[in-house]
Amino acid sequence: MSQTVSTKQSPLRLFPGDIVEVRPVAEILATLDANGTIDKLPFMPEMLAFCGRQFRVSRQAFKTCVDDGDMRQLDDTVLLEEVRCSGANHGSCDRGCLMFWKTAWLKRPGESVSNGTSFGLVDERQLHALAERDGKIFCQSSEIVNASKPLPWWDARQYVWDLKYNRTPLTQFAQSLLIAIYNKFAFKLKLQSWGSVTGPSMGSNGFQPLNLRPGEYVRVRPLSEIKITLDGEGKNHNLLFAPAMANYCGQVMKVRDRVENIVLEATSNQRKIKHTVLLEGSTCDGVCHRLCPRQSLLFWRECWLERLTQPGVAGATN
Repeated sequence: MSQTVSTKQSPLRLFPGDIVEVRPVAEILATLDANGTIDKLPFMPEMLAFCGRQFRVSRQAFKTCVDDGDMRQLDDTVLLEEVRCSGANHGSCDRGCLMFWKTAWLKRPGESVSNGTSFGLVDERQLHALAERDGKIFCQSSEIVNASKPLPWWDARQYVWDLKYNRTPLTQFAQSLLIAIYNKFAFKLKLQSWGSVTGPSMGSNGFQPLNLRPGEYVRVRPLSEIKITLDGEGKNHNLLFAPAMANYCGQVMKVRDRVENIVLEATSNQRKIKHTVLLEGSTCDGVCHRLCPRQSLLFWRECWLERLTQPGVAGATN
């Protein structure tokens, strides 16, 4: 009879900067249930390519926000530096999410592999089959609510963990805490949240699509030009210009990829997106979201960008 390795073994206590090695495929499969998960968090087919390789821990993922919404708590989970999902097995999703890694899937370099003979309830073929069935997506993003529990703002432990486990600088910690307090009062008083950028329009504009490709360089437009493309909620055709994005105004950046298809977080559905790209190095710092460690890639409408013929040289945009 098949059985799984217990996931209740003493978890690794990992900190930012620690080097870890992803366990061999067979060892990881032995930790998974019939749905290919630990604590309802899927081990995705895209993660198989990282087995046996070493990476640096980015942060402990004891918490995460869900599309700028409620904060959620996870146990025994970390993020690895720039180890992002390709989306290849999930409808070619272009989100580029940092993948969550249960500590049971990791070991310290040099640690011997398991001598056990336990077998998991799924194999590699079944992992691929679970990822997308009947047009429905099953991934870490779709299951994030099921794989976590609420972490209310008043739970003081999270702030201790920010300092103790993720070694957050005191200045950044204080800034994020003050913003969180302000946003709570702003919500009750029906005021705008901290750093929100809104505009007068219906979220439309007179800019023509740039049809940007990976590798091209752009300059992020001044905030005054971006505002005229936004509606009263700070959105352009329902896509939010997030507070963290204002920090990039005026910067020259390289296009990482186009965004044409994404999984709608906490659902099994996908959505098409137009005239949107990812920029290299452009991630959410979490300061406005209670120091969420997820470092999600920011989505940029092309109307917020100016094409450059080469780095530092403005080119025609319309």
